[in-house]
Amino acid sequence: MNTREASAEPTWIRRMVVAADGSPASLVGLEQATDLAAWVGAKVVVVHVRHVPVMAMSAPSAGSAAVLESLDELESEVRKQAARILGSSGAAWDFVVRSGSPGEEIVEVVSEVGADIVVVGSNRHSSLHNLVLGSTAAYLTTHSPVPVLVMRSPAPAEVAHSR
Repeated sequence: MNTREASAEPTWIRRMVVAADGSPASLVGLEQATDLAAWVGAKVVVVHVRHVPVMAMSAPSAGSAAVLESLDELESEVRKQAARILGSSGAAWDFVVRSGSPGEEIVEVVSEVGADIVVVGSNRHSSLHNLVLGSTAAYLTTHSPVPVLVMRSPAPAEVAHSR
């Protein structure tokens, strides 16, 4: 008998925050968090942060309108993905939209909802990329008041081997 079968008591995970930006890694994180939430009976709070890059803010107003339209489209797509993934899972869930720095906003939502864990998808960026542009996963692992589960999408070689 495995641990799942041995205990009918709920686990310590009652509320989880899942970062969702529409990337393949974020979808993997959301799918796996959904499985975990359904298994342990946790509520999922999906957090989408509308992040405007600094360069876009300095663009002329016509460019700003295009940036805002892109942000609206991305938010709509992420909301649809969340509904598709979570909709039939049986897990209770909410969708929260914030604007600002993704890491900071996610940590704020964690505190506001009393989350027990944060799930974030992570792309396989180089250390130089993370140093120059930052990494939400890195920020969360150093600033989150609760454990952070970093989900990685399979590397192309892993996907090829699994076929």
